Amino acid sequence: MAADLRKIERTIAKEPAYKTQPKYCLLVFGPEPKNRFWLVQDGDILYVDRNGNGDLTEPDKRVPFKNGDKNYRNFDAGEIHDGALTHTGLSVSQFLVSAESVGNPKEFERIKKAGPEPWTWWVRITAERPQSDPRQLPRQIKYVANGDGLGYLLFADKPQDAPIIHFNGPWTLGLQDVKQRFITDHESMLQIGVGTQGIGPGTFTFVLYPDTIPNTVYPKADITFPAKKSGDKPIQKKYTLKQRC
Repeated sequence: MAADLRKIERTIAKEPAYKTQPKYCLLVFGPEPKNRFWLVQDGDILYVDRNGNGDLTEPDKRVPFKNGDKNYRNFDAGEIHDGALTHTGLSVSQFLVSAESVGNPKEFERIKKAGPEPWTWWVRITAERPQSDPRQLPRQIKYVANGDGLGYLLFADKPQDAPIIHFNGPWTLGLQDVKQRFITDHESMLQIGVGTQGIGPGTFTFVLYPDTIPNTVYPKADITFPAKKSGDKPIQKKYTLKQRC
């Protein structure tokens, strides 16, 4: 059973003087997350609470963007120290999107309302699993959170509204694309991934499969379609998904 992320406290002990409207995101790790790790973007600077003490004014928590242009920024943020665990390769990217690239008018309107320009975010990390995690998996697992069936990942204007991304939590299946639509008796592409759902659109942490999930393991989808007409029963179908991308 996944932890109740809604109960996690959304406060930050100490923040720097920001130069722009800061954008907030919260990371947690493990089946029962105990520590909180804030990401706060201030324009071309990313603050990373890499030891989880809530003090973003410490010198090693200020990360300038590595590369980018008017449509893209990338921050190589290094390590997060979570008690005895070390999570490596933290990377935060920001992308400017368009109505065409989003492909969902309602979702694009939500993105536009979040700021003066339609930015979305990606968060990548290699998370170390605790010894207490009984699953027979590699000790280091690579993840990405960027968008899912609920929408694109957007950092928030306030800590209390920040999305919560949960790495190394209990795994389930999640839709990879907000554009997906399924109609019974019509062929459709079902794009799913394995990972953990967080709080907010785009927070599903997708596992990067190589060296983690064997090629001979296939997820199964049990889909319930609405009834074709009033009075009919819903249509239930089962699928074994064998194609990877």
